[in-house]
Amino acid sequence: MNRYLLFLLLLLTHTTYAANHCVILQYHHFSDKTPTITSVTPKQFDDHLDYLQKHDFTVMALRDVALSLKHQLELPEKCVSLTVDDAYISVYEEAYPRLKKLGWPLTVFVNTEAVDKGINVAMNWKQMREMSQNGVSFENHGFGHIHMIRMKPKETDRQWLTRVGLDIQTAQRRISQEIGIEPTLFAYPYGEYNPSLVSLIERMGLAGFGQQSGPAWPDANFGALPRFPMAANYANMKSFITKVNTLPLPVTKAEPIDSLVKPGHWRPTLELQLAPGSYSKNNLRCYVGGSDKVDIIWSETKNDSVSITPQFDLKPGRHRTNCTMPSNRKGRFHWYSHNWFIRKENGDWYAEY
Repeated sequence: MNRYLLFLLLLLTHTTYAANHCVILQYHHFSDKTPTITSVTPKQFDDHLDYLQKHDFTVMALRDVALSLKHQLELPEKCVSLTVDDAYISVYEEAYPRLKKLGWPLTVFVNTEAVDKGINVAMNWKQMREMSQNGVSFENHGFGHIHMIRMKPKETDRQWLTRVGLDIQTAQRRISQEIGIEPTLFAYPYGEYNPSLVSLIERMGLAGFGQQSGPAWPDANFGALPRFPMAANYANMKSFITKVNTLPLPVTKAEPIDSLVKPGHWRPTLELQLAPGSYSKNNLRCYVGGSDKVDIIWSETKNDSVSITPQFDLKPGRHRTNCTMPSNRKGRFHWYSHNWFIRKENGDWYAEY
């Protein structure tokens, strides 16, 4: 029997499953010598794993999480999935030995150009083939790790879509050739995507993952599922414990669909429609770029509809609206996040980083 059909059958008959969401964590470097903005130290990672182990979390492979969500199957009450972007060497040297010892799965999103060029900060294919035999899955992160939503000068929509599609297909082919397993998942470089790119990913039969925070649940957008970035202060234990215990904020509709903001619109409004339910509306807290200077207005005509607008201008760059609400489970919060990509007033892009 196909392993995934068997997996689904086991989920259907398993009696200890009791939730409909999973917290997906996103890492990059595991080192105290790499940029803190994309790094956790080995000690921090040890603390993360120790907490998950001591508090009886189920660490699931991301493919299995995606299948469960797609087919609306219940997940473990304490579900976590570990992912890494960019296939840096510290994944092999630090994360892999720890997870192998625990018998826990890991998903690594690979930008294949760096591996093919033999860049010394990246793993090589031989190392990845070894890891694939020991619980590590390798998925698509594009070929060149490009800013996919950025069109080149005079490039048409069709030319742009063809170019980024080729980048994704090249990585798909190289991972399949070297690892022997075709990727089914895709992570957007820099967490940047737009509706056309999401549609492309879905037409290619891939589930997409961003870098906006929040638990993944069946009503989330499968073209851009959320993950909690783990780095710097966002990876300290207080923050980690809060995040791995979050619940979905049941958003059934979010507008605008496109996270790319028109030049000159410095205070974008996010409108959320929540599923009917008993919510602590007065306790909804939203932050934009880490600031709580935000207008939160519940609609008087639309039930369970709310708009969130920063009280200040956003500078060119990547920003995020994070919203949380206390749940009826002590110490646990509902969480939802939305990205904003802000260009300069003349339409030029923010600096590469």
